[in-house]
Amino acid sequence: MLIKKLKILLITAFLFSSNIYAQKCNVEKYLFKKGEKVEYTVYYNWGFIWLKAAKVDFTVSDTIIKNTEIWKFTSTGKTLPGYDWIFSVNDFFQSWVAKDGFRPLYYYRNTQEGNFRTKNRYIFSQKTNNIYVDLYNSDKGKRKDTLKNESCLFDVLSATYYTRCLNFGTFKKGEKFTVKTIMDGEKAPILIKYYGKEKITHKNGKLYNCYHFSTSVVEGNIFKAGQEIHVWVDTKNNNIPVLIKADILVGSVMVYVDDTQ
Repeated sequence: MLIKKLKILLITAFLFSSNIYAQKCNVEKYLFKKGEKVEYTVYYNWGFIWLKAAKVDFTVSDTIIKNTEIWKFTSTGKTLPGYDWIFSVNDFFQSWVAKDGFRPLYYYRNTQEGNFRTKNRYIFSQKTNNIYVDLYNSDKGKRKDTLKNESCLFDVLSATYYTRCLNFGTFKKGEKFTVKTIMDGEKAPILIKYYGKEKITHKNGKLYNCYHFSTSVVEGNIFKAGQEIHVWVDTKNNNIPVLIKADILVGSVMVYVDDTQ
């Protein structure tokens, strides 16, 4: 399940929000547009060897349903052909968000890692102010639940694009933040620490001016307690993350934005 975890790591890396936004979730200026596609390459460190293990992408489109203008965010992840024999992964995530107020409406996840399959579906009802959750995975089977919606509560993909539109330059070095998300049918606040501006060098040798922050992680089958994911976001290119680093239980990972971005 390594590539699945790397995929979630990449999405989580975008989650950067402040309590000052708790009562205001409107996006004043979109830093993405219809047709945008950002691609990444995932590298896994095993001993002294860095392996090019997977590709991940994020795509933006839009539509109109019942007179409501909607953003459609899609993300996919797949192991490279040379690694399918070790562990085959084919992941798909999609989130629909009303442009008015940037309100999540629908979330769908369909992932397959080896023989393990997960399907999650959330419907954010504006009438009842509830989230209707429909979950399935190969280990636990099916489960349905109803959760109370909250102000500024996002699925992980809508949070990705919401936080990209924040003005990171207003945050102070050392400041800590939280963001409210729903993951696998559970509400999960995430703690983030901002480190300030830094210059980093991409794998291709290109120099980037970045905002640097870290996210706390949940102890489990890939992370130890107290570990963090470190993220560097491009200050000049619409807040796109260009580098992500994390230590895991066995080895470490680095995720680079592709050279074409």
